[in-house]
Amino acid sequence: MKSLEQKLNNYYRSKRLASHRITAIQTSVQEMGGTRRRISYLVPLAAVILLTIGIGLWSHMSTDSITHQVVAEIGQNHRQHGALVVESDQYGVVQAALSELDFPIRPRRGKLVQDFVLVGGKYCTIQGFKAAQLKLSPRKNGTIHTLYVLPMSDDIKSVKPGVYETNGIRVELWTDQTLLYGLAHGQ
Repeated sequence: MKSLEQKLNNYYRSKRLASHRITAIQTSVQEMGGTRRRISYLVPLAAVILLTIGIGLWSHMSTDSITHQVVAEIGQNHRQHGALVVESDQYGVVQAALSELDFPIRPRRGKLVQDFVLVGGKYCTIQGFKAAQLKLSPRKNGTIHTLYVLPMSDDIKSVKPGVYETNGIRVELWTDQTLLYGLAHGQ
């Protein structure tokens, strides 16, 4: 029995790592621990950077989203041809008929007033806010345009002015002081 025990001891001693290999492994493990400590500082930093980028993208997408929603709603309202509350080519007459509106409906763009004849108007809503929906006819041809006028709320303030297209409807958005305007035409 002793010889078997001796043979096993000899066998396992022969399979032992050399002391220089053990030292190399221990040094490698210590170096990895230092690297982990350095990396552990980078993880929160990377998280902060990614969070900042994410918030920036979300904010940008949110602004694009509200603009897209307003454009889509204007396009949809433009396609509907409901009855006007009042038919008149006088902004004062239409303003008086739309007495629930506490903002001026006449656009401040002189060229718009010169190039279009007012046909009439009615109430509508854009993003849940009461707005004026004015039908305009260009002086050059009879293609009806729709002008939307609404006061700028905190949500509406983030709408980006510009020219957009939604399902064949061209929508131009602009602001003037405290009002948002949307001019739609097409189809």
